[in-house]
Amino acid sequence: MVAEKWQAVQAEAATQKEVQDANDRDTAHHVFKLLTVPAESGGFGFKSMTHFVDSLLMRKGDPQVAANLTQFFRDHGDDLARKMDERSPGCMNEFISEKLSKTLAEEGKAIQAHLARDSKTSVTELLSTFSVEKLAGLLPTLAPSLWEILTTVTGADAEPVFATICTMLAVLRSQRLNNFQTVIGLFLLGSGAAKRQIEVLSHAGLSTSYGAILDHVETLSLEGIRKFKEVIKSCMCSIVWDNLNIAFNVEAQRFNSANHFDNGTTATLIPLHDPFTGGTVPHGTLPLDMKPPRTSTKSLESWTPEQAMISPEDAVKLEECSLWQLKKIALDVIAGLGHLKKSFRECPEVIKIALHKTEQYPLPAMHEDESSIDGTIRVYLTILKQLGVTNEEIRAHGLIFADGDLLTASLIDKIESARRNSPGEIEGLKMVIRRFGLFHAKMAGCRMVVNKHWNKTGAASGLWWENNRLLKRKNMTAGWKKQKSTRWKPSHELLEISLAGHIKDAFRIFCEQEDLDAWAEDATMEEFDDVAQKAFDQLFTTAAYDEVHEKAEEERDTIFENAILQNRDMLWYSVLVYAIKSGDIGRVILVLRMWMVMMRTPKTMPKYADAIFETLARLDSYDPKLKAYFLHNWVVNITGLWGRFKEVDLLQEHQNFWAKVIYNAKGVNRSWDWLSMITVCIFSLRDAMRTVEKAYKIPFYGEKHTIPNMDKEVDALAEALAADNIQVYIRNRAQNAHVDEARDLLFEGLKYVNSRTAFAKYSDDNRRATNMGTAGPIDSTVDANKEIESEDEDEEYEADEDDLAMDIDERESYEHHDMMMGQAEEFVSNMDL
Repeated sequence: MVAEKWQAVQAEAATQKEVQDANDRDTAHHVFKLLTVPAESGGFGFKSMTHFVDSLLMRKGDPQVAANLTQFFRDHGDDLARKMDERSPGCMNEFISEKLSKTLAEEGKAIQAHLARDSKTSVTELLSTFSVEKLAGLLPTLAPSLWEILTTVTGADAEPVFATICTMLAVLRSQRLNNFQTVIGLFLLGSGAAKRQIEVLSHAGLSTSYGAILDHVETLSLEGIRKFKEVIKSCMCSIVWDNLNIAFNVEAQRFNSANHFDNGTTATLIPLHDPFTGGTVPHGTLPLDMKPPRTSTKSLESWTPEQAMISPEDAVKLEECSLWQLKKIALDVIAGLGHLKKSFRECPEVIKIALHKTEQYPLPAMHEDESSIDGTIRVYLTILKQLGVTNEEIRAHGLIFADGDLLTASLIDKIESARRNSPGEIEGLKMVIRRFGLFHAKMAGCRMVVNKHWNKTGAASGLWWENNRLLKRKNMTAGWKKQKSTRWKPSHELLEISLAGHIKDAFRIFCEQEDLDAWAEDATMEEFDDVAQKAFDQLFTTAAYDEVHEKAEEERDTIFENAILQNRDMLWYSVLVYAIKSGDIGRVILVLRMWMVMMRTPKTMPKYADAIFETLARLDSYDPKLKAYFLHNWVVNITGLWGRFKEVDLLQEHQNFWAKVIYNAKGVNRSWDWLSMITVCIFSLRDAMRTVEKAYKIPFYGEKHTIPNMDKEVDALAEALAADNIQVYIRNRAQNAHVDEARDLLFEGLKYVNSRTAFAKYSDDNRRATNMGTAGPIDSTVDANKEIESEDEDEEYEADEDDLAMDIDERESYEHHDMMMGQAEEFVSNMDL
């Protein structure tokens, strides 16, 4: 009953509303009719509805009415327009089109004003400020209608795509609004796009033309030249250069056109880092008179026996750093120890370089061969000419560190010797402080360890056994008797795997439990430290080796002795590698002091030993201030990120590689003029590629193609070491007959250090020969370690593409190698030089 009454009430209310709506409609229609009815007939007398509307909306008049109308349109304008369109579809199209056109035109002008760049804006600045993300964030404000249209039409929220569309529209308004297209063009160039592809994208509005890109590259080069000239005149800098050997192959042999090597040089200017202020170094901070004068042909006037070997205090520091390195590797390779990583402290600092970002400025490549004294002089003078400095400016600047490999350091030394009496700052190399490159030292140390512990083919232990038989890695050339240098990358990877496997097996031995993983999961930091100390003391030190090596012949275990030596040497190499990355130059020197002795073992690496010894001995003779700047700029950090320090000479190796890639591009216009131009800005092209990839969220190739995990190899090696008890002493082991005893290079090298001919080339010999009559029996123990320099069997190693690709900061660039090669071929052939 109640429901029926409620329905009746609702029906009556609806009927009343319909009646009221009809009355309101009729009243409105009546008023509408009266608008155009003459006044004498009782109407309002407007000529037409347009006349009425125009009069109603006239300015002035009753202010209250005007305000009410304005408020009405503000509150109900959308609804009114919608009802008008419903009553007469399309009646507002012309208005909307005209209004939208004006709005979009205004928004186009706003985008144009924003994208317009000053005529003085450099290409370098354009690349550094390019940001699709920032532009996408501004466009909804600059062009809200256009942005809404794009969002509505696509039904998506793809900001980078919308920003790209807006820049394409902007360039149609003016060809000068091509900031975006310029950066994309340089990206395409650096990514290997061919001329035809670039031209297609140019006509589509996505890129500038191919010819414009060539102009921008030339502009980039000129800007780079201006920049490094400004830098050298604003702060103290160092220079690194390296010889560049390029195979030049021709399609057809002729008298005047044959296959040959083109020899040249590349160089880089690097502003110094101030270890005291953290900024750049003002001119004159290291005046020329701070360099000890060269008074003889010898680079060292004198040295002390203490400089020929690590001090007891430093030996203790090296042991502490080595133990820490062992612990770090154990935490990384033993999964169950993961819970201890948070409480694991950093390595004790020795001489730590503050975190900073290093700038680098490549100089134009030179068609000058530095591999001779005259060639090095020409290179040196050419570099100073490129920098635009005079003797007076050099005097004001102060000392310049010059980094390089063995060849570069040797040639500079010879020139310093020959011109030691020259009065000019430039002619006499008065401002040059040479430094032996740590990248080449690191590679030499790695190859020394591999050569020493390679052992013979078919051995039951050693790196040959681990590499070839156990891990089934590709066979590689190794061993002191091999004529070809051991390659660094496979050697480095082998040592990483081997050291990790040996450490894991050592923890298995000294945790004294059958299940290492179970022990690791429950281990406390105190228990971890205790096991690590035992493993280190008994398997990774010289003292542990001496203890077993000095046993009677019938009690010796050659395999076990070799394993201890291998562990110690691999661990020292790992300490140096990690120290370089973390920027602790003091730790680096600790290992170098060991290596300079070990490399003095006959028929190993005496030239590297001399280079390290001479560098460190000179360093000890420097003023403390000069020594501090020397050390704190021996490695650089181009990213400003922790753990990304690298060697100065490695930077130059990267530039050399890309110079070869570009020079080897095919084309009739290939020349050193072209190479000189492109080497200045090649890293700018690479950075443009990275900038665009980041803007569109494309991962670097180095991130997509990471180094494969080596856990399986480490586990397999640890299991094999355990199965054969390689790291456990076994009296008179049967397998000892199948291995060669490894020499302790540290002990052998000490024989040389303790001889009267040690580092004789750096000593003044004032002795005079005296006729003592007929010689008696020769004492074979005297100078037994005397070395004939011509027997240096390890030639200087030249890093290859695989070696350089191991640098995490450059890895993705080497993934682009093939594409860049194709780009270079097309690019060079279109250059008008």
